[in-house]
Amino acid sequence: MPKVKQERTGWRDEGLSLRHRQWGFDCPMTDIDFLALEYDTGKAKAIVEYKNEHAQLQYPSHPSYRALIDLGNRAELPVFACRYSDDFSKYKVTALNFHASKFCPVPAELTEREWVSMLYKIRDREI
Repeated sequence: MPKVKQERTGWRDEGLSLRHRQWGFDCPMTDIDFLALEYDTGKAKAIVEYKNEHAQLQYPSHPSYRALIDLGNRAELPVFACRYSDDFSKYKVTALNFHASKFCPVPAELTEREWVSMLYKIRDREI
């Protein structure tokens, strides 16, 4: 049987993380670092997993991302992976589901203004 991955940072709620790992390999969960629900007037508009440019690479094929994509698909929401630069001048945006590909058909490096413009477009609003 595969081993449960060990807690690697120690800064999350380590007690809950360790307890959940005792439940075994077949009871997976993930603590998503910076998951954002973009919304407007109380209605969900998009799910974005933000990561700093220096963070580990994101892989849409990973089970935790597949679960996030499944959530977005069920809710009919766009799901994006977004890596931002330290100075917030660049955003590398990748659509993770069909709904997101309507706004960003291919991975793109956007300026902050371009990314914010896309967020407004997702909300059917103008800047």
